[in-house]
Amino acid sequence: MAWALAWSIAWTPAVALGADAADAVASADTAQARTVPLLGGYLRETRVVYPLRVGKWQAVDEHRYDRQEFGVSVRYALSARSDRWIDVYFYPAGVLSPDEFERVAGEEREALAEVGRQPGGYEDMDMGELRSFASARRKDGAVSGRSLDLAYTSQGERKSSAMTLQLDRMYLVKGRYSVPAKAATRAQARAALEDFVSDLSGRLTVASTGRCWDPLPIEKLEAGAPTPSGAVSTVSKNGVDSAYLMRDRVLAREPQSDEAQALMMIGMGLGKRLQAGCEPPEEIEQVVPKDMREIRLEYGAPSDAPADPSRLLRSNKIDVG
Repeated sequence: MAWALAWSIAWTPAVALGADAADAVASADTAQARTVPLLGGYLRETRVVYPLRVGKWQAVDEHRYDRQEFGVSVRYALSARSDRWIDVYFYPAGVLSPDEFERVAGEEREALAEVGRQPGGYEDMDMGELRSFASARRKDGAVSGRSLDLAYTSQGERKSSAMTLQLDRMYLVKGRYSVPAKAATRAQARAALEDFVSDLSGRLTVASTGRCWDPLPIEKLEAGAPTPSGAVSTVSKNGVDSAYLMRDRVLAREPQSDEAQALMMIGMGLGKRLQAGCEPPEEIEQVVPKDMREIRLEYGAPSDAPADPSRLLRSNKIDVG
């Protein structure tokens, strides 16, 4: 498509793209974005494609939760060991700042600790603090995450356990792994889970459509029209200005040109409309390799959906995986 090819063309900005320019473009979109619900609006459909095998681990089960904000989970079992498995949860988060992600990670830790305080839950739980780990195994960069280790007793057996949490393309990806303490220490369980989710993230596809894909409109600038005032940036073709980035749109003498499409993408980036993991609807359809499996999630906005797509849409879900 033209917008994808536009990144490779040569262009010359007539106005420097500084912080003021970015603020000017972003301010035109902020109020509108906060009126869009996360599910059914900002995110309408998500395509998760995951590998059926990760090292010695084989995907054996998949569960879609009744409440759509809880997403789906996939269970991986260790080959030839029916008592070893890793559960991976995928659920929508939207756009989170680093501070918001840290708060969510803390909430996940507290939810896990709550299991140890409930009757019939984990007994004698001892939980470590959250730690950072990074996966740099994807071509588009590292996915940083948080992990912790813990120990507990369940049905009379002492277990070593771990949890990981990553924010990947507007989704939270949580891993849970438990193993008999006689077979692995807490540190070993955490390291094994970190390695697993790092390998998984390198092969994972998370692609969404919705208002998260919100391109700037491109309007035709008629021949002979004067140069528009207030342009954030200008793209030239053959030494002649051909497209202008305004606060809320692109004006172009040839709206379908690569120059206009490139300027539209730049404007989307400045206006925080261009989110990792969000694609135009016509781009989400892809062939699924034979060693992968696809999950499709279609969202309708719940009645209590938050208006701000940067807020996390979920409640206090406690799992014992």
